[in-house]
Amino acid sequence: MFEVRCRHGADTERSRHMPRITKRLVDGLGPDDVGRIVRDDELTGFGVRLNADGSRTYLVEYRAGRGRGFPTRRLSIGRHGVLTPEQARQEAKKLLGQVAHGEDPAGNRAARAKDRTVKDILLTALKEHWKPKRKASTAKAFEEMINRTLIPEFGSTRLPDLTRAQIRAWHSKQTHRPRQANLDLAILRKALNLAVADDLLRDNPARGIAPHPEKSRDRVPTDKELRAVWKAIDEAPIRTSAKLIFKLLPLTGCRRGEWQSAHWNDVDLEAGVLRLRAENAKAGARTVPLPGPVVALLKMALRDSQWVAPNDEGDGPLSNSNLRDAWAAVLTEANVKDLHLHDLRHAFATRGAALGANALILRDALGHKTLAMTGRYVSRQTDPVRELSERIAASILGAAEVSSANEDAVKATDPMSIRGAQGT
Repeated sequence: MFEVRCRHGADTERSRHMPRITKRLVDGLGPDDVGRIVRDDELTGFGVRLNADGSRTYLVEYRAGRGRGFPTRRLSIGRHGVLTPEQARQEAKKLLGQVAHGEDPAGNRAARAKDRTVKDILLTALKEHWKPKRKASTAKAFEEMINRTLIPEFGSTRLPDLTRAQIRAWHSKQTHRPRQANLDLAILRKALNLAVADDLLRDNPARGIAPHPEKSRDRVPTDKELRAVWKAIDEAPIRTSAKLIFKLLPLTGCRRGEWQSAHWNDVDLEAGVLRLRAENAKAGARTVPLPGPVVALLKMALRDSQWVAPNDEGDGPLSNSNLRDAWAAVLTEANVKDLHLHDLRHAFATRGAALGANALILRDALGHKTLAMTGRYVSRQTDPVRELSERIAASILGAAEVSSANEDAVKATDPMSIRGAQGT
């Protein structure tokens, strides 16, 4: 038989006796309460704990048998926010009722945890934590990293068998991709933190692993590289949507995901602007002036999908993997090394600075969050940003040897008008 643990029993952790657990009480827990278990005085065995990351976890406590000689079990019910105090209280009553009938809920959960794999934990974190709480684009990026790296590497490992040595050995081999390896490690660590909070693990084996040092990247394509890349975009056997994105990036300074997620409803060619929605822009909603060459480029693009750069079926945006493959094909065709897709945005920024743009105008043109305190005192007008965008686009096209005079002739040979090209 099992017994509900007396709230006045000994406890090695700091504890605190409080009145009935309510939303106001739980929300009011502060830094001094981290690690403490606040126990409810009405329902013996029901409590809430403030975790180091600021989250609050509801739990129940009981003894695995009658008498003080038996160990205390502690079982997580769920997180505050996902559950209200009353919902947690009702769940606690059910669990404590099972204890009263001789069951061991914590032991049952531990037995189930032995059968759970790292893949289960990652997919649960994605479904219950990242998708509901993060931007759709962020959750999508996490999902791709999970499926591309973490599940193939750790997915089949049973949760209790995952060790810090195993994770460290994998991470230490990723010196060729330090930044991405650090991001992968961070995702794994967070997913395992959630497993710890749910009492599926006692300790997080992904903690305590030093990240790879990351060098800041300041790669800007030279004029020669830009000419080669621009020509390769037209000639490489890649998707029409990829060609469009590759040309839009250096001409507008937008991030890849901002064009990738753009709908035609976000584009106003008459006004010459792209209106980025908050969920698709890193710095929040903003309006991007579109220079003349970009307006001309978009007018010639097909509109058989709601997305500006759709996938093959037209029912969603072009995927990151499609873009990666297409960009690799462009670099091969251009014989250019070590140029990332994001470096096209660097080209926009660098040329803007070279053309005399001040930091405030560049900040607005690029959608950066920097200079935020100063920006509130500066009049935000689209004309300076539009003028800058026009000058940068003209400079980019000049370096790529595509003048506005022969632009129509160049675009006439551009396979962008034929959706049938389904290459890389």
